[in-house]
Amino acid sequence: MDNLELNLKLTVAHINTILAHLAKGMYADVADLITHLHTQAKPQVEAASQAPAPVASSEQEASASE
Repeated sequence: MDNLELNLKLTVAHINTILAHLAKGMYADVADLITHLHTQAKPQVEAASQAPAPVASSEQEASASE
């Protein structure tokens, strides 16, 4: 089961907490895991930062009634 891949949904805050705790570990033990997390997260964070901001529901209602 060591090679079983899981898809987890975590917030940026959760990831930052995990990375903070991993950073306290021995480099040889955690470096690959930190790199793996960064590799998966970076494209998602970049895509989210380029996406348009969602419109608040009150703004949607106002524009729909016009």
